[in-house]
Amino acid sequence: MKHLSGELWTRFSDLLVGRGQEVSDDLPGAELVVFGEGREVFRAALARHARRDLDDPAVVWIRPLVTSATIQSGLPAFDIAVVRRRALHVARAEIDDRFLALDLVSGQQARIEPARAERLGVLQDFDTWLTTLSGDQRAEMAALDHD
Repeated sequence: MKHLSGELWTRFSDLLVGRGQEVSDDLPGAELVVFGEGREVFRAALARHARRDLDDPAVVWIRPLVTSATIQSGLPAFDIAVVRRRALHVARAEIDDRFLALDLVSGQQARIEPARAERLGVLQDFDTWLTTLSGDQRAEMAALDHD
């Protein structure tokens, strides 16, 4: 069983922050794509923070951006109750070209890949929204240790 550690964790982190992606990407970052029974069942941009679970190395905490921002005072805003942290319980992981391929304990397959299309805009809005939070609030969001 190959969990997200070493080179795999580095690749995952690089995808989240857009490192090594094409220069033509306006807003590099990552998205999560989940497949079940051979078809896509979920796709969302990923916030730029993640953490490995200290108690279970097969669990990775992420924040899928499942909704677009609303506008408050002219700036994007997200409801943290909607863009909550989620756990990926990884059975196996491998680097596959520009992607990170994951087999999940649930039997589903997932890919972490460069964000595309409207997910890039959602990610940019989330990044902008984070700048409206205090340093403590940003750190709390990035810690991914509670909802």
